[in-house]
Amino acid sequence: MAWSQPGILAGLVFGVCIGPIQALNSPVVICTASSSPGPIYADGMAEPIADILVTCESASRGPGPADGDLRLTVSISLNTSVTNTILADQEGDLTDAVLVVNGNDCATPSAYGSVFGSCDAPDAGVQDPQFGRLTATHTLEWSDLTMPFPGGGPSTEGESHSSSLLVRGVRANVAPLGLAGNRDQPGLPVTATVAIRPAPSIVVRNGGLRVGFPTPALSLSVASDGLRSACSNDGQSNTSIQIREGFASAFRGGTINSTEPAPTRLVLEFEGVPDGGRVSVPSGVSCHQPQFDGTGADERDTLELGLVSGHDESGIGGLPSGGGMDPQPGIPLRLKSGQGRAFYEVLADDTSRVEDCHVPVAVDLGSEKPALPGIRVSGGLAPTGIIPVASPVGAIPRYQASLASLPVANGFARCRTNLLFPFVTSQAGFTTALVITHGSLSGFRGGAEAYAGPCDLHYYGVDSEGTQVLLVQHSTEIEPGEQLVFDLNEGAPDRNILGLEQFQGYLMAVCEYPNARGYAFIADGFGGIADIGMGYLAPVVSIDPEGRRAPGGGDPQ
Repeated sequence: MAWSQPGILAGLVFGVCIGPIQALNSPVVICTASSSPGPIYADGMAEPIADILVTCESASRGPGPADGDLRLTVSISLNTSVTNTILADQEGDLTDAVLVVNGNDCATPSAYGSVFGSCDAPDAGVQDPQFGRLTATHTLEWSDLTMPFPGGGPSTEGESHSSSLLVRGVRANVAPLGLAGNRDQPGLPVTATVAIRPAPSIVVRNGGLRVGFPTPALSLSVASDGLRSACSNDGQSNTSIQIREGFASAFRGGTINSTEPAPTRLVLEFEGVPDGGRVSVPSGVSCHQPQFDGTGADERDTLELGLVSGHDESGIGGLPSGGGMDPQPGIPLRLKSGQGRAFYEVLADDTSRVEDCHVPVAVDLGSEKPALPGIRVSGGLAPTGIIPVASPVGAIPRYQASLASLPVANGFARCRTNLLFPFVTSQAGFTTALVITHGSLSGFRGGAEAYAGPCDLHYYGVDSEGTQVLLVQHSTEIEPGEQLVFDLNEGAPDRNILGLEQFQGYLMAVCEYPNARGYAFIADGFGGIADIGMGYLAPVVSIDPEGRRAPGGGDPQ
C-alpha cells in the first residue's frame, strides 16, 4: 500500500463514490451530512471523533426504482493521521472503523463487500455493517457497499424517502491539532467535508462538518509552599499538586468492562530529582477534602484517585489501589536518571461538573543538597504513546506525552543555616572569639542525613579609620560534629579564614548544612586573663528563597 503524508487541510474529507448502476436521467438523490461534535482530548493520539451521519433522500416525490439498490464506495480522509487499530487477523490493513447502512448494525461487521444476514443484524434485507480499510495514513475506505435507493419501490407522493450511512468508531491523532493551541486553549477543530459522486446524480448538503473540538483534558498547578527550601526538615518538603479537569466530562470513573469506556488514567511526571533524592505520593486521594475549598459535604467533589501499580512504562496494565478513603502515604516513586512517574486511575467522578484534586507530594533531597535541583512536574493522560498512525499494536487510548512542566521544588536552596553575630570587634584592645558548630550529629536528630559543608562569612563594618568594610571569606568544609573555631583578630588559616585586625561591626555566617549553631565571646586581652568579657549565642535567621528575611526564628524554610 502506498502511504501519503496528511497535510493540515481545511477539514476532514468524506467521499462517497456511486457505482455505475444508475443512468444519468435517474432521480437525483440529495444527501445531508450531520454530526454532534463535542470536546475531545487535545493530547489524544487515538481519539474517537464524532459519528458522521449521511441521510440521503430522493429529490423526486414519485416512486423510486423498484430494484433501488445503489452500489457505493465510501472514503473518509482526515486532516491528521487515522489511528484506528489494524485488525491483525485480516489482510490488507483492515481497521475497526465501521460503516452502517440504514441502521442495520451488529457486533461482527463484515470485512468487505455487500454481505447480508451473516451477523444477526435486525434487517436481513439491508447489508451488514462493514469494517473500513486503511488506504493511506489519513484515509479509510469502504468498498462495494449496497445502499437501498431512497424510497425505492412504490410510494405515496409527499412520503419521506430516505436511506442513511453512518460512520462510527473512526480514531484520529488529534495531538498535532490540539498542540496548535496550548494547555489552556483549544487547538484547531477536526472538521469533515462530505462529497458524494457521481455529481450529476447526487447532491450533498452541509458538506463542511465539524466532528470534534480539541480541548485540554486537565490543568496543573503547584502549591506555592512547594517552592521553598526546608532546612529544618533536612531537605524535605511537602507540597500538593492540583489537577483540574479541562471540561466537565474529561474524567471517567468506574471499572473496566466490555460495555463502558476504560476509566481515565492520569500521569504525573517528575524530573530533575537529584541523586539520593526521593519523591513520594499517596496510594489514593479523596479529592473532596473540605479544607481545600471550605464547601459543604453536599457541594464537594466526588473525584477519587487510586495509584496504579504493576503498569509498564507508558501506564498500560496494572491495577489501582482502593483509593483515598484509607490511603497509604509516602509511596516512593521508582526513579531513573532523576525521573519518575506516578499513574493514577479515576475511581469516581461527577461528569456533570468540572472537578479538581489536590495530590500531596513529599520531596526529600537526600544527603546531597544541590543549590538548585530544579525538580519539575508535568501531567497529562495515560497511557502515553509514540505511534502516530494506525497500527495493530498501538494502545487504545493513547496520549501525547506532556510537554509543559511546573517547578515543584525549584526554590530549594542548598540546605543551609544563617547565623547572625550582631556585634564583633578587634578594635581598642578587644577581640572576638567565634565558634560555629556542625550539629547534625545530635542524638535526637540522628545522623542519616548529615553531610559536610562550608560556611561563608560575610563581614559588615568599619576599620579603625571609619572606612566601610564589606568582606566575604569562605571556610573549608566542616564535617558533621566538627566546629569552626577562630579569633577575629588572628583568623584560622587552616580553615581558610584570615585574621581581620581593627574591624568592628557584625558578621553573618551562611553555613551550607542544617543545624549550624554559633557562639561569640568578646574580651580584652584574649588568650590571657580578660578584664572585660561577654558571650552570646548567635541567633538563626530565616531567609526565604528570594533572599528576604522571613518572619520568626529557626532554620530557614
